[in-house]
Amino acid sequence: MTDERELDDGLAAFDQLGREMAETNRLLRAVRSDQATRNQQEHTLSAEMQTALKQATGASQKALQASQTEIRSNLLWTGLTSLLIALTGCGAGYYLGHQSGWEQGQAEGYQKARNQEAAASWANTPAGQRAYGLDRRGSLDLLSLCQGNGWTTERQKGGTVCFPNADAKGNVTGWYLP
Repeated sequence: MTDERELDDGLAAFDQLGREMAETNRLLRAVRSDQATRNQQEHTLSAEMQTALKQATGASQKALQASQTEIRSNLLWTGLTSLLIALTGCGAGYYLGHQSGWEQGQAEGYQKARNQEAAASWANTPAGQRAYGLDRRGSLDLLSLCQGNGWTTERQKGGTVCFPNADAKGNVTGWYLP
């Protein structure tokens, strides 16, 4: 009897194991089916998104081309209008200022000639020749701006005075003289 009972218990356990395996297989099939459905939905959604993306890209490219064409057209008209305004202004300025320009030009030319004559006269003086020599040696700006090493400026009696100062070794620097 014990063998029979053990056999019955073993069969019952085997039967229980079979039912559990059948339930596990059913659940696995359901999971696989759900997974296949999700994969199909994702594939469909991905294809729809790609189609929508292609349509959006095409529409944006068309809009970009249209705006570039409009910008080119606007720039062309703006440039032509600016050119027309500039030509009109030049023509009007030439027409209106022609006569007074001649008169003023003659007066300014005469004044410049007098100024150049005066400058040439000063350049031939000893002071003008010394200034020219300082300029050729690169010292005229240093002298006129008091910018040599060890030189300082002070305000005195409404004017600026340039003074030499000795460095730590007692040396005083200056400018090249002509």
